[in-house]
Amino acid sequence: GAKYETIALLVEKYDAVSVSKRNAHGKLPINLLLESDRVSDRESVEYTGSVFILLTAYPEAIMNYNVTRQQANTADCSLQNGKKRKLG
Repeated sequence: GAKYETIALLVEKYDAVSVSKRNAHGKLPINLLLESDRVSDRESVEYTGSVFILLTAYPEAIMNYNVTRQQANTADCSLQNGKKRKLG
């Protein structure tokens, strides 16, 4: 499963610096947690606590996540229709 203790340690020791850094694939730690297929219980105290810790340390992450998802949806829509179209 997900390493919730590692998340808490990174935030505690390195503050928002550690959770605002993107990996080689452009993903933030919150992205990795939300997209992980290794999370067995998304309603657990550990999972929701980790999401809370990450969002509290770097609230801009959710804005970045929403923009990324919206861009992906726009790309999917343009592929399905065969032409580019701006969603708004």
